[in-house]
Amino acid sequence: MGSVKVGLASTDSDLVGIKNLQTKNLKTNLSSEEKKAEGFLTAEYTMSYLKRINQKSPAVILKKEKVVGYALAVTKDLSKEHEMLNQLFLKFEKQKYKNTLLSSESYIVVAQLCVDKSYRGMGLVEKMYSFFKNKYFDYKYCVTAVDNKNLRSSKIHKKNGFLKIGEVLIGNSPGEIILWDWQNEK
Repeated sequence: MGSVKVGLASTDSDLVGIKNLQTKNLKTNLSSEEKKAEGFLTAEYTMSYLKRINQKSPAVILKKEKVVGYALAVTKDLSKEHEMLNQLFLKFEKQKYKNTLLSSESYIVVAQLCVDKSYRGMGLVEKMYSFFKNKYFDYKYCVTAVDNKNLRSSKIHKKNGFLKIGEVLIGNSPGEIILWDWQNEK
């Protein structure tokens, strides 16, 4: 048994692992107690969409024999193929940060981040985001949205350098737009 390795999704097996972890952690598949304690995922992506995302901007994954965590990177052009992501991108584009519209800036979006329940609390999100930043370094910002009820996700993102820059509806749920400024880190 080796340690958890961080890398890029490169095989169909990796994408199946992402899809399995996603399905297991969708808010529709979790109890109220689990959602509150462990966090949850809102968006569901098909295998064909995951493949298109991964061809354009490979997912960062954590592996220990199988995928135990992932961060999906999505660009503006691919967001148009998914209703919820498209709505988020439209809101992101109108959002200002430091008095400048994000639409005029270079940014990559974390369309989803998940770590298997048995691997949480081990510093793996930090490991994934460090790799993510090194992979997508040519962007100025990293942007995502978190449901206001997903306190665990909000806390871990803020611990990793994200800050709230706006509000958004994620589906029908209120959420916050958060941004990691890669150019002006502390």
